[in-house]
Amino acid sequence: MKAPHQPPRLLLVAGLPASGKTWFARALATSLEANHLNSDKVRNALGLRGHYDPTSKLQVYQAMFRQAEKALQQGETVVVDATFYKQSLRQPWIDLARQCRVPCFLLEIRIPQELALERLLVKRADSEATQEVYFELKSQWESIDENHLVIEAANRSTEEMMAVAATFLSEEHNAIPLS
Repeated sequence: MKAPHQPPRLLLVAGLPASGKTWFARALATSLEANHLNSDKVRNALGLRGHYDPTSKLQVYQAMFRQAEKALQQGETVVVDATFYKQSLRQPWIDLARQCRVPCFLLEIRIPQELALERLLVKRADSEATQEVYFELKSQWESIDENHLVIEAANRSTEEMMAVAATFLSEEHNAIPLS
C-alpha cells in the first residue's frame, strides 16, 4: 500500500552482502507504507535457495520485476532490495520506472569490509551469502553512474539513515531522469 498523498515511486536499495540493505529496505518500506521486494525471500519462495547460476538469478530478478511492475501499475511505491552489483541488473528497473512514468531512486548501503566479513560469520535466516560470495560480488561490482545516495551505515542508527534517505527522496532532482 502506498503512503497517503504520496505518488508511486520505485526505490532500489543496492549493496554488498551483509551491508544491512535488507534491514534498511524493510524499515524504509514500512515508513513509506510501500511494498518491499527482497531477492533472498523471492529466491526462497521460488525454491531456488542454493541456486546462484545465471539462469536462477535471472528467474529471481524476473519474478521480482513482475511483482514490482504490477504494484507500480496499481499506483503503489516499491522498495526493491538486492545487491544490484551490475549495471545490467539495475537497468531493467530504471527502464521499468520510465515505462510506468514513476520516479526511480537508487540508494546504496555501504559498510567497511571488516564489518561485513564479521557479519557473514553469523548465519542469517534468508541469506546464504558467505565471505566467499562477498568477495566474488565485490570483485564484479560495477560502479553506479546514475545519481544515487550512498549511506555509510556502520555507525548510523536507523533513525539517522532514514532521515538521510527522507531528505534525498524528497528532492525530485535526485530521481533518475524519466527520459
